Amino acid sequence: MSESIVIRVPPEAAYAAVSDVARMGEWSPECRGAWIIGRGGPARTGTRFVGRNRARWLPWPTLCRVVAAEPGRVFSFHVSFLGIRVAGWTYRFSPLPEGCEVREEWRDHRAGPLGMALTAVTPLVTGVGRRRARNRATMRTTLVALRDALESGR
Repeated sequence: MSESIVIRVPPEAAYAAVSDVARMGEWSPECRGAWIIGRGGPARTGTRFVGRNRARWLPWPTLCRVVAAEPGRVFSFHVSFLGIRVAGWTYRFSPLPEGCEVREEWRDHRAGPLGMALTAVTPLVTGVGRRRARNRATMRTTLVALRDALESGR
């Protein structure tokens, strides 16, 4: 599943904002931010970080690992919860004459007995019963907030 938006900044600027995982809480209605585990500096392939999330009533952390980090082109990471891989997020940046297109993609990685068990209890932890519908809505909200922030120079 994916959503996209045109932002009037170069792809490198949009990439720099998205790959600074601590800033995601500025745009996302569910992710409240993140912190990189270990060394500082820009996120690159292999970087691990903890995401802080909150949908309705309970906050929950996720452990994430960057699987692709190509400045100005793609930023992608896998998400796990309690040691179970649950999702993949990818941001693609395509140059346009007026700036760039940013495409946000989500893939559900919950599979097998543990993944299915996690799927069953996720609504109790997050307060979100319809994850696919929720993610589509929050992806659009995130991209609009990202565009507004970057185009205003924030």
